[in-house]
Amino acid sequence: MDWMNLFSLLVWGSLLPFVLPGTRYKAIGAAAVIAAGAVMAAVAGVTAIVLPGSETGTGAWFPGLDPIGGVFALAVAISGVACAVYAVGYMPGHAAGKSHTQVALHFAALVALFYAMIEVIRAEDTYGFLFWWELMTLSSFLLVMFDGQRKEVLHAAVSYLVLMHVGFFLLLGGFVVPGGSEAFFGSTAAIGSATAPVAGGTAGMPVGAFLLFLAGFGLKAGIFPLHMWLPVAHPAAPSHVSALMSGVMIKMGIYGIVRAALALNAERIMGMGALVFALGTVTAVFGIARAAVQSDLKRLLAYSSVENIGIICLGLGLGMLGRGLESDFIAYAGFGGALLHVLGHSNYKTMLFLGAGSVVAATHHRDMNRLGGLLRRMPVTGILFLAATCAICTVPGLVGFTSEFVLFDGFFGSITRGEVVVAAAAGIVALALVGGLTLMTFTKAYGITFLGNPRGCGAREAKEVNLVMLAAQALPLAGILAGTLLYPYLVLENADTLFGARYYAEPVIGTMATVEWVMLGVAAVTGGLLYLKRWLNRRARATVRRRPTWGCAFTSPSGRMQYTASSYNRELQTLWNETGGGRQAEGMLAEDEIFPTAHAFATEDRDSTARAVTHWTTRLLRRWTARMALFQTGKTNHYVLHALVVLVLILILSLCGAL
Repeated sequence: MDWMNLFSLLVWGSLLPFVLPGTRYKAIGAAAVIAAGAVMAAVAGVTAIVLPGSETGTGAWFPGLDPIGGVFALAVAISGVACAVYAVGYMPGHAAGKSHTQVALHFAALVALFYAMIEVIRAEDTYGFLFWWELMTLSSFLLVMFDGQRKEVLHAAVSYLVLMHVGFFLLLGGFVVPGGSEAFFGSTAAIGSATAPVAGGTAGMPVGAFLLFLAGFGLKAGIFPLHMWLPVAHPAAPSHVSALMSGVMIKMGIYGIVRAALALNAERIMGMGALVFALGTVTAVFGIARAAVQSDLKRLLAYSSVENIGIICLGLGLGMLGRGLESDFIAYAGFGGALLHVLGHSNYKTMLFLGAGSVVAATHHRDMNRLGGLLRRMPVTGILFLAATCAICTVPGLVGFTSEFVLFDGFFGSITRGEVVVAAAAGIVALALVGGLTLMTFTKAYGITFLGNPRGCGAREAKEVNLVMLAAQALPLAGILAGTLLYPYLVLENADTLFGARYYAEPVIGTMATVEWVMLGVAAVTGGLLYLKRWLNRRARATVRRRPTWGCAFTSPSGRMQYTASSYNRELQTLWNETGGGRQAEGMLAEDEIFPTAHAFATEDRDSTARAVTHWTTRLLRRWTARMALFQTGKTNHYVLHALVVLVLILILSLCGAL
């Protein structure tokens, strides 16, 4: 039995949950099938990057898996196996009351989603690509629908299904445009040669086809303003499904955009690169600004995924501009930073969603205002969630730092070289703003959820989750720690093979190695000081007495005296009009209710600077968002109409030769 026959057998393994008894055995069977495929996909992905076209590697195992596909195969493998293992411990409790068929269908869809993503990135023709793309959509729809008896889940799943089919028809339009299919599947054929950035054997992808691909793949990825399904569907799905969708499924949209971008020739790539760069900038800032004001933990993580997709697109846009200018350095920094962020984000976002799932399983709440104090009750989950939080906040020594370091290096290097100076300066400002908001968002998420005192009975009575769920949360930690050096080696040392940038990568990898050694030194010194403290206490026979934290003269501190998710960043919530109805939302009394004498209530800062800056900005944003509301009505049929109008317009312009 050769490798491909084994892989086909594993695909058919999605039927295994229907014959296994009990939820736990179904979960174990599905996890085994996914784990076997994940090992093969990871090995084949690394082989495709390091030894492209090797007859003893990728060519024999996964025909059609090129170096770009290898990067995404590695991401799918790591996230997929973690989510599958997590389901073994999570689903027996979550699936209580579900029928045998419902549970079996769920795990069959989980297996199908994993293998559909693998097949998407190794498809070599239009029919195969669209077939697996549709299977990926249908299987993820079934996974989101698991709790479809709840109205909000049903609405989220149906909206997701409709919008994904709008994206499907946009992709179909891109393949139908003359030259679109040939350019898309030939985009990496000539990358390793000395030719210009153009698809092998073709004249490059038409602009009309690229725009259709950008819209279709952008819907799957969650690029603004096509993100509307993502913050709704991810919180509605079971936690391991949310982790898989956010960790890697939305990256399938990025995979398509990368292939389409590499298929553009030098004449067209500059304009399209500027468009992708602008979309990435807006998406990143919008996503993290929306995440910062959320009180629902899973919804916060979903908006954070929008932000990270924006960072990836920002890097892709920079790389496209570099290819248009024939600047290997800019292309290297842009595409390299984007692909590094694909790998890093798949690790820590999977870990964050699985950690959030453990919190929900233990407390039965996603609202951070009802949580707090969980680090003492769920210490392992708290530590793992903290590691992922540090990674997404780009703490040096962890994988999140690597990709953004490469992007910043590209932006500053572009300015010193005098190339795309305006775009580079805008990228620096946007990435710095996003970094600051990310730090604020995740200190809020971690602090409000795990620190302080419990604010509700669920948090007060929470207990640590089972060992299987903890082990699954810990699996992506290997990528967060080792990926700091492993991922740059895979992507940057093979940049010529991946996206045709001939630039010496060793300085960046050497810098990453130095950062790793420094952080290991910091960790060693910190551990040594802690050990020294304990040793001195034991030697002096000192008794460490614990006392409650000073409560500002209150004799009985309570959870009501600490920050909540709503009060943590009030001014930012004011910008988004998230605070609701003024004094009534704050529980203030109307003037004619109890007190008959003249008085005044205030829920806002009277400072003149706040009025001059915050209120002016608020009015400006509300004016523009009111105009955008004409298009973002929240009604699926309106979104379908908008997409069809754009599709028809692009097709007409393409046929007329205007694109």
